[in-house]
Amino acid sequence: MVRLSEDPKYGFAIGRVRALEPALMDKPRYERFIRARSSDEFTAVLAETAYARFLESGTAGVTHALDSAAEDNATFLSVYALDDWLRRFFSLPGAFRRLKTHLKVALSQGETEVTAPGEFEETGHRSIVDKVVAETVAVFARDRNPAVVDTTIDRLMQEVEMQVAVSSEFMTGYLGLHADTENLRTLVRLKAREAGEKSLAAEMEAAFLKGGTLALSSLLAAIDEPWPAVMESLAKSPPIGVGSEAFRDYLEQGRMAVTDRRSFIRMERIGREAELRYLRQARYATFGHEPLATFFLLHENELRNLRLLYAAKLAGLAVEEAQDLVAYVE
Repeated sequence: MVRLSEDPKYGFAIGRVRALEPALMDKPRYERFIRARSSDEFTAVLAETAYARFLESGTAGVTHALDSAAEDNATFLSVYALDDWLRRFFSLPGAFRRLKTHLKVALSQGETEVTAPGEFEETGHRSIVDKVVAETVAVFARDRNPAVVDTTIDRLMQEVEMQVAVSSEFMTGYLGLHADTENLRTLVRLKAREAGEKSLAAEMEAAFLKGGTLALSSLLAAIDEPWPAVMESLAKSPPIGVGSEAFRDYLEQGRMAVTDRRSFIRMERIGREAELRYLRQARYATFGHEPLATFFLLHENELRNLRLLYAAKLAGLAVEEAQDLVAYVE
């Protein structure tokens, strides 16, 4: 377990968080959403929760309700976050989502000189963002591959987040775990492709997120290895392997998705749940920013679960498949 901070100035905020934690969804409530037979029934279940205050009449209000709830969650954080770095940290995902949209629109219109939105001036990262945007434009001009925007900006966001959260062992640990789960997912998706393709190593390197326990060299070596060798190496801790036993089930679900041509949904859920288990360490914190950050991220996870389930209802996804969309940890 990582060392948790003991800053007493967060005492009032923690009391507020503890009071609100029971409002988060439990498993029986999720089960009702999963088994809802239509989007109308989904909306009726949502109307019985704390989200009712955001819900407009009719199913068209569900997306708006979840968006409003996300804004409310961000406002809650901004009110109780007493450290400037913490507010900046949680403003970054939205800023980078807007950057992706801005960049994709500019590239689709054939622009060759693109600058980052002005909001990065306020975060103090304008120079590095402009540099990466210029590199992305150059790579897109050469390869005409829209995916380069997502991989490059995701990598940049991880780097900036690590810089902003450098004073928090808890948040840098969370980012490190996120890097490992994302890097392993990239590896698995590449192994689903044609073995021996020259571009696979380059794609792994382009998508690699820094900050985790897994080295890029270990992942590159695993691309062309058979699955038993991959599991032997990455699902065992040093000195036996180069990974961790915690990755075993995650990698096993990835292997099954590739070899048995199954969906990657279960693997993705297990990766999200690994991050949720990490965040749950904050329940042991008496003071500090960790419980507030955890509550915010748990609420964000809940909103993601609900969005995925609502989309599943609209698409007519089977109950068994919908169950794998929900990342939940007691």
